[in-house]
Amino acid sequence: MRKTEYDWENMTRPDITAALGRMLVKDVFRYPDPRIYWANEVTYDYTLTDPIRVDFMRFKPRNTLPSGLEQSEFMAYEVKSCKTDFDSGHGLNFVADLNYVVVPPTLVDYAREHNPFGVGIYTPVPDIVHGEVLKCVKPSRRFPRRRPALELLFGMTRSLGREHIKELSDSMGLESVMEQKELGI
Repeated sequence: MRKTEYDWENMTRPDITAALGRMLVKDVFRYPDPRIYWANEVTYDYTLTDPIRVDFMRFKPRNTLPSGLEQSEFMAYEVKSCKTDFDSGHGLNFVADLNYVVVPPTLVDYAREHNPFGVGIYTPVPDIVHGEVLKCVKPSRRFPRRRPALELLFGMTRSLGREHIKELSDSMGLESVMEQKELGI
């Protein structure tokens, strides 16, 4: 078996969060597969006093008909790097049909005990070929969606627009003409 790529016990919180996010995109979303739609740092209720942010959202369309879009599947993924992050109460925003926490291997047992009922768990597991891959070790039960598909898609689109603006300004080496606050994103 290949040596694992990460030393989870000796990594910093930001490094663990970044590594889990990269693994989620690579192993679960299978980037760059164009049939899988996803966005990171998706904000909902942004005009209210207490907006919520979901680390990653994924959209799996049933088909492209209007009725099929509403029947499509949404998945929410919250990345938790340590017990403190898990217990802070922040970022456990489960707004999708299927909801998961993504944790390092050192936190799996803790997540099993303290995870909200029905929320699934993803964690890196050893793999003969790739060293480590992100796998679902506890499936999510299906939750009744409280938000319409249009609202969830709009949040994902707004997040992708924000990322696009950031990448454009970075690639041009220029300051943004308008700040994101001015654009209302």
